[in-house]
Amino acid sequence: MSRKRKKKNNDYQEPRFKSFIAKDKPDDFFKRAINLTTEELIKNVDLASTKKELLLMQSLQGRAMQGAWAYSLRKNTDTIYYYPNTTNEDIFQALDLHVGAVHKDRQKIITDISTYIKKVFTYMKETRKLEDKVLNGITDPGKLFCDPKKHCAKMVTNQRGINGERDPLGGIKFLEYTLINKPLDFLIGAYIGGCIDSAEWRARTEDKYKIKLHQGVCMPVHVERARKKGYTLSDLANMDAKSVSLEQLENENIVSKAYKTLYSSGYVSGFIQLQKGYGVSDDAAFISTALLFGLEAACGLLLIDAIDTWDKSTAMIIRDGQDEVIGQGVKKTYEDTFKEPFPCTEDDVMKVIYLSAINSENHRRFPSSSQRRFVQIDKTTGLHAIESHVLWIKSVKEGGFAPPAMDIAFKQVPNTRFYSAFKQRYDVLLEQGEVPPYVLPPNGNET
Repeated sequence: MSRKRKKKNNDYQEPRFKSFIAKDKPDDFFKRAINLTTEELIKNVDLASTKKELLLMQSLQGRAMQGAWAYSLRKNTDTIYYYPNTTNEDIFQALDLHVGAVHKDRQKIITDISTYIKKVFTYMKETRKLEDKVLNGITDPGKLFCDPKKHCAKMVTNQRGINGERDPLGGIKFLEYTLINKPLDFLIGAYIGGCIDSAEWRARTEDKYKIKLHQGVCMPVHVERARKKGYTLSDLANMDAKSVSLEQLENENIVSKAYKTLYSSGYVSGFIQLQKGYGVSDDAAFISTALLFGLEAACGLLLIDAIDTWDKSTAMIIRDGQDEVIGQGVKKTYEDTFKEPFPCTEDDVMKVIYLSAINSENHRRFPSSSQRRFVQIDKTTGLHAIESHVLWIKSVKEGGFAPPAMDIAFKQVPNTRFYSAFKQRYDVLLEQGEVPPYVLPPNGNET
């Protein structure tokens, strides 16, 4: 009699006799598995997002690559098929969705965030002009105000939806109720968000803090050419320069050298691993940015991280990803606009990366939430990860209650364990005078 693996927390565990078989292209099993898994996710996962179905689709690529299908499918078969070359577009088609329409919906989310960043700059320019007029005696201080239609207090889209309401940026419901009082802090967070995944910035952080980090780059990958050379998308995301170099992939036209590449030309958004290692915890990056620059900065970082998610499948594939281009572009726009240095230094960025770095010692204590996991509502507490983090940040800055115990991210790391591990690392830099103490800046942010 075959023995099954012990169940834990009532979760289904694959019996030992299951066989896993890789398939090169989507087929009937793929379509059925995608649809059943989507139904299961929609039924069982509660997200504080207005983009729930679109966001859950993002989970399906990894599931298809690993064969992590719905329980209702796995329990009735001895053979599990997995598809290491799965693209997001394969998933859309399996769900009978029009690829172009989904691309458009995803790009709109990115464009709305980019438009909001431009709105923040417009607001800051207007307020600075008014402040100059007051200083020069041209305008009475009592008349110091901007056009109320141009304010950037609420992180919502410009366009109203069918119901007349404006959507929260990135579909993140938490942001709908978070007011921006200090737009410069928001821009600093957006800039940091554009740097933390950059291979270049991670290499700089390695040199300064003597650590090793996972490095890679988002690139347009030609799936058919890769397949002919024996590479899958999964292979490219998990091999390093010792196996095949980026230059070699470019010379073989597997990866596009162009800054912009159309999906319609046979390319998809792919990830090329440059160096193996542990990555960066997005949860720790959110907390680090909040402690160094305020909660509004953390919101800026969160939205750039959202771009990183939605950018995985759009009609136009941007080399390095739209998150890095838009986020890092904040610094240049600021300096070109205001003719002064951007108030976020290289050391500031590297501190956030270091504080967020996952290593062999803390990899079981540092979660890294995807956008889905950031907004997934815990069934016991009724909170999602962002809310837990904000409560913890406020508790160490202002006192009061810490968040209730809950598990975070795919790795299901207890938040109490994570906060304890993070604080230990932060306290080391605090003792060295590299980071500020746990106090809010003057006129601290309200969330």
